[in-house]
Amino acid sequence: MLNYDITRMKHKVEFDTTKTVTNPYSGVNESTTVPVMSLWCGEYTNTLNQTYTNLGNSVNADIVLAVRHNDQLNKQLQVKYKGKEYKIINIDSDDRLNAFDLITLQSKDGLSNNND
Repeated sequence: MLNYDITRMKHKVEFDTTKTVTNPYSGVNESTTVPVMSLWCGEYTNTLNQTYTNLGNSVNADIVLAVRHNDQLNKQLQVKYKGKEYKIINIDSDDRLNAFDLITLQSKDGLSNNND
């Protein structure tokens, strides 16, 4: 996506991953969250046509964020945005110069966050 007003990118979104590490004291393997990156983002509103398409495909999206294109984005990353945790359900990537990626997020707790 090329046409997005960069002045709308007023918030930070954090991307984390889970890694298994061995506790040096007990020797037990433990899962820990490791930060991958933090990006400036802006909220994106789907067009009416995109909303109808999502409804027909049973996509339950809570929020769509626009970020500068980044090759490191993938669906395995965990997302923290405005104090809430999300999982990535879709990435609409655009690798053209000065383009933006659209990241569709769903709340990890299963509750919709549309009323924020």
